[in-house]
Amino acid sequence: MKKHILFIVALVMFSACDGRLDDYLRLIPSGDDAKTPSPVTISSVTNTPGGAVIKFSYPDDDNIRGAIATYVRNGSAISTKVSRYVDSLVVEGFADMDSHEVKISSFNVNETLSESRSVTVTPLLPPIMSAKPTLMETFGGVKILIEGNEHKADLAVCLLRDEDLSDAGKPVGDMKWVEVTTLFTASNDIKLTRRNLEPVEALYGVYLRDHWGNISDTTVALVTPVAEDKLNHNKFSDASLEDDNCKTANASYYPVKALWDDSGASAAGHFFASDYAPRPCWLTINLGQKAQLSRVHTLPRIDYNIWSNAHPRDFEFWGWTGEGAPAGAFSLVNEHGFEDGWVLLGRFTQYKPSGYEEDGSVGSYTAEDREYFNSGNDFEFDSDQWEHANDAVTYLRVVFVDNFQTYNSEATSMAVQIGEITPYGKVVE
Repeated sequence: MKKHILFIVALVMFSACDGRLDDYLRLIPSGDDAKTPSPVTISSVTNTPGGAVIKFSYPDDDNIRGAIATYVRNGSAISTKVSRYVDSLVVEGFADMDSHEVKISSFNVNETLSESRSVTVTPLLPPIMSAKPTLMETFGGVKILIEGNEHKADLAVCLLRDEDLSDAGKPVGDMKWVEVTTLFTASNDIKLTRRNLEPVEALYGVYLRDHWGNISDTTVALVTPVAEDKLNHNKFSDASLEDDNCKTANASYYPVKALWDDSGASAAGHFFASDYAPRPCWLTINLGQKAQLSRVHTLPRIDYNIWSNAHPRDFEFWGWTGEGAPAGAFSLVNEHGFEDGWVLLGRFTQYKPSGYEEDGSVGSYTAEDREYFNSGNDFEFDSDQWEHANDAVTYLRVVFVDNFQTYNSEATSMAVQIGEITPYGKVVE
C-alpha cells in the first residue's frame, strides 16, 4: 500500500504542470480493470473483394478499451485492433473466396480479452484475381494493359523475360525468368509501358502482387518490341511559320527550343510558355529530317500547378507530307485552316490514372496521379485509329486544343506551359 501511495504522489508531481493526471491514473490497474470485459455483439458482415467489414456493438461496460479481430490469412495468424469508439473491423488480404472464421473479442486496458464471438466471412473476388494483365508489343518495348481493378487496389505489376525460345510451350515454372521491372498502379484501366528493350522476340511474363504479398497467375506471351529511335534533336529548329499562333512569352527564358533541349522541365525555366493565344493554338517544329513517327513523349512543367492552369490537357499532332517546306498559308477548306500537305497523326488527352470526374473536371488527385503527370505522356501514333499516323513527315505541328483552365469552358483564348516534346520513330531520309 505504501508503495502505491508513493507512486501516485510521484505521478501527481510529474503531471501537475501539464494537467494530464487523469491519463496517468488510468494506467494504474484497478479492481475494475482487472475484470474480464464483456463480449461484443456482432450485428452484420459485409463481404468485400479480398476481405470483409464486420460491424458490432459494445456492451455497457466502462472496462472496455476496444475490440480485436483474430484470424488466419495465408497460413499466418493475423490480428486487427480498433478503439472502443469504432464499431467495425476490417479484415483483408485474402487471396481466395473461401470461408474464413474470424473471432472478435473486446479488451481492457490490461489487454485482457473477453469471450470471443465467431463469425464467418467469405471474401469476394480479390483484386489480384479480378485484375487482368495483357502483354503486347509497342515501340521500343512492351506494353501491359491492366483491366478489371474496379476497386482500384494498390498492385505491383511484375514484368519478366525469358530469351530462350527453344521450348516456348514449357510450363511457366520451368522458364528462365529474368526480372525486367516492377511497375505500380491503383488504376482500374491503364496501359503501363517498359521501353528501352531490344527489338528481339522473347517470352515475356507478367504477374500481379498485392499489398499483402499475394500473387496472381503469370500471363505469358511472345512479344517483339518494335524498333524505334529517338530523333536527333540537334537537327530541330523553330519553324516560325506565318500561321503559327502559339508564341513564346519570353524568348530568352521560355524559348521554343527548350522543348527539345533534354534539360528536363523544372520550375526554374527550361520549358516553353506562351502568352495568351487563340484556342486552339499551335507551333511548328522543323525536324530537319524525314521520319515516320511512332510516338511523341511530352513532359510538363514538373511539379508546378499540376493538373491545373496552363498545362495542356488535349493535344493534336500534325505532320507535313507536302513537297518542300510548308508556307504557313491559311486554307478555308481544311481543319484549323491548315494548308494542304498537313496530315493528322493523332489526337490525345492527358491521362489521369484515377480518372476525371463525371463532368470532366480533375477533382482530387492521388500520389499515382502526381507521379504519372510528372513523368509525362507517351502519345502513340496508331494507323488503325488515324490513317496517316505513320506517314513520313519533315515538320511536326503541335496543336494545344485545351488546357486545364479552359477545358469545358467558352474561353476563346488560352495560355500554354509545357516542358519538352520528344519525337521517336524511324528516320527514312
